[in-house]
This record gives sequence, structure tokens and C-alpha cells, in this order.
Amino acid sequence: MGMFESFFILLAFVVVLGGLIFTIDDLFIDLYALSKRLNPLRITSDFLTKIKARPEKNIAIIVANWKEAEVIGPMIRGNLRNIDYNKYTFFIGVYPNDLPTWEAAKKLEETYPHKVVVVVNTQPGPTSKGQMLNEMARHIFQAEALHGLKFDLMLMQDSEDVLHRHSLSLMNYYSEQADFVQIPVFSFDVPARSLVGGVYIDEFAESHTKDLLVREALGAAIPSAGVGTLISRKLVQTLQGNQNGDFLKEDTLTEDYHLGMMTKELGFKSKFACVEYEKENGQREFIATKEYFPSNFHASIRQKSRWTLGIAFQGFDNLQWRGAPIDKYFMWRDRRGPWNSMLFVLSSLLLILFVVARSFFTIPEELTHPAFQSVLMLNMINMSVRLVQRMRAVSRTNARRHVFLVPIRWMLANVINVGATFKAYRQYSEGRRTGKRPVWIKTEHRLPENFGQEMELRNT
Repeated sequence: MGMFESFFILLAFVVVLGGLIFTIDDLFIDLYALSKRLNPLRITSDFLTKIKARPEKNIAIIVANWKEAEVIGPMIRGNLRNIDYNKYTFFIGVYPNDLPTWEAAKKLEETYPHKVVVVVNTQPGPTSKGQMLNEMARHIFQAEALHGLKFDLMLMQDSEDVLHRHSLSLMNYYSEQADFVQIPVFSFDVPARSLVGGVYIDEFAESHTKDLLVREALGAAIPSAGVGTLISRKLVQTLQGNQNGDFLKEDTLTEDYHLGMMTKELGFKSKFACVEYEKENGQREFIATKEYFPSNFHASIRQKSRWTLGIAFQGFDNLQWRGAPIDKYFMWRDRRGPWNSMLFVLSSLLLILFVVARSFFTIPEELTHPAFQSVLMLNMINMSVRLVQRMRAVSRTNARRHVFLVPIRWMLANVINVGATFKAYRQYSEGRRTGKRPVWIKTEHRLPENFGQEMELRNT
């Protein structure tokens, strides 16, 4: 047996067995969701009336910003106009060396003095997003006496977010049951040609209409999505007491993920409120945060490298394998991204070698053995199930045309994830070598056309 043939056989077995492990892992989530009939909660106007009848708690909506001068104005104006809730205040965090964003925020504060407060970071930017949000939380608690207000809840949002008009009411309702409430996050529809932007449609649809429901049902920690995350005053102050005055970890690029893990570790209850509102005319919509995600290939790699670096690499350093067995299992799922990327690269290499082998050599007998062929067939079936599951999820959240693009975008998502993994590993290695703390990785943001710009909201 030649060296090429031996390598070919070894690579084939690694790819097939690796694929089997990952697809069985995913199949378990699918089957559990199916067996337990885990689906988004569908409510009608009667239940919505019940939600809105609950006394409103005072919510501080915290929005951290770095170079967001173009979007922060429309975001605040549009959401102020849209939100069907009374007791809330937007806190806009800015850096002293980001004058355009500071000026845009200051104008909003002057226009809506009872709904908008600007918080200027004591450090120049960019720091980490966690540092900015920590500074904002401390400012809120210190300023409560001056404003004569006491905030019961904090809601994390970003400058590109469009809040559902009933989202605050829904989270206020579930805050009586849990100290941490996460609602779904979905992408707006994008043109069919925007394949990169469509990747986020597919991934968030599946994660936030199935995977997180399984995590909750199994009693695992629920990671924060960074937006649409409501946390109680008690939880914030407990986290501050356990983390030297910080409610978020500052030396990670996924402070939101770490928040979700710490919430369970400290004994607080979490709730994933995946709710679909059915209107009287029969139309349905999720009570969720919606936004546009990067539509540029390199921008997507940059953003996903932040998620990979924070969850797979820094997450292991910060959290190790702490928690109950079910939490360790989902940590494995969260951190397996780099291994998925490696498997995709090896699969591509195997395909190339297979073409070469078919052209110049005889396929080794080991690869025609019934056992190997059976595992290969099982992988293909499992992969087909994966695609069907993702298509089903997308059919719930976005326009029908996106359902048929899922297989194409799945391939593109793997390419993006490979690039993000390599970039994240380089950043991680550089950080370990230099000891420098990670800073905010900026991505370009946009809002729906004319959002927050049709007319000025009355001064409230």
C-alpha cells in the first residue's frame, strides 16, 4: 500500500467518523425537540392583554456605542415611536474620543430628556464592550438618586436593533419568573442575492426557534445573545459583587455569552421567551429583536471571528468545564465550531483526493467495505435532516424565498466559519503572547430604510 493510498484511507475514516459524531450530536437536539414537541409559544390578543395588565417595572435600556453616529439617532427615534410600554429609559454609552456619536447622542438627550440619558465613558475608545456596559451600569445606579428613579431591570440592546412593540411588555411579564430573560433575535429579510447576509437568517432561525428551546427544557444555561437580554437589578448587583464591581466580564469579546453562563452558576433562573403573536387577522409575528447582519464576506468573517474567539477560545480559559453535566455538554456544542471548520477543510481535501484517485488509481477496498459505506450513507441522511430542519426554521421566521436558499448558504456559512476560525486563532495566540486585552471589533451597522426618520417623535 502506497503512502498516498494510506493517507487517503486515514483521511476518509477521520472525516466520516468525525461527521458521524457531529451529525449524531445535532440529531439528538432535533429528536429531543420533536419528542417533547418544543415549539415557540403562540399567543393571541387575549394573552397579550394579560401580559400588558401586569404592573410595569422600570427598565433601563443600555446601548453601548463606538462610531455609531449614523445609526444611533434613527435607532432611538424609531424605537421610541414604536415601543408600547411606558416605564423605560434609553441610556446611550459613548466614548469621549468619538465626538460624532457623542454629539448625536447629546442631541437625542436634549430632544427627549425624559427618555434618553447619555453616559460618557471615563476611558477613550475602543475598550471592550463589556467595559462600556459595566461603566453604564455603575452610572445608572449612582445617578438614580439624582433622577429620583429606581430601575428594576436592565435591557441590553445594540445601536442597530429594532425592538418589537410588545417586547418590553413580554419581558416585564416573564421577569416575575426569572432574573434573566432572553427573547429571540432574527435577521430582517435580505435580497436573495445577498447570500452572506442570508447566512444569519438561517443560523438565528434554527438557533432561536429550536436549539435554545432544547437548552431550556434540559435545564442548561441560556447564553445571552447580547441584545434582547433582560436582567434583574438583583442579578446585576450580585454579579458586581462577585466580579469586583463588574456585572460583565471585560477581558472577553463575548461578555454576553459569559453572562448567561454565570447567571446559572450563581443560582439565578433564566427564561428563553420565544413567543409568536397571532393577530386577529391570522398573521403571525415573533416578539423578537430584529436587525441586519453583515452582508459582506470579509465583514462576516470579522464578526464571526469575534464569536469564535470569545466562545471557543476565551470561553474555555474563563469557564473551563464548570457546571452540571448538561452545561458541559452544551459547552462542547458551543465550542466545537473550530472542529467543525477543520472537518469542512478535511472533507474538501478528501473530495479532491477522491477525484484524483478515481482518475489515476483504484479506490481502496477499505472504502468500499459495507461498514464504511453504511456510515457514509448514515452521514448523508443525517446531513439531509439537518438541512430540512434549518429550512423548516427559516420558513417560520422569514420570507419563503429564503427556504430554498438554505442549502447554498449552508456551504457558504462553512467557508465563512473556516476563515473566522483561523482569524480567531491568530487573535487568540497574539493575545496570549502580548497579554493585551481584547478591544471592540467594529462592524458596520444599518437600519431599515426610513426607520426613525419619517417624522420627529413628539417630545415626551
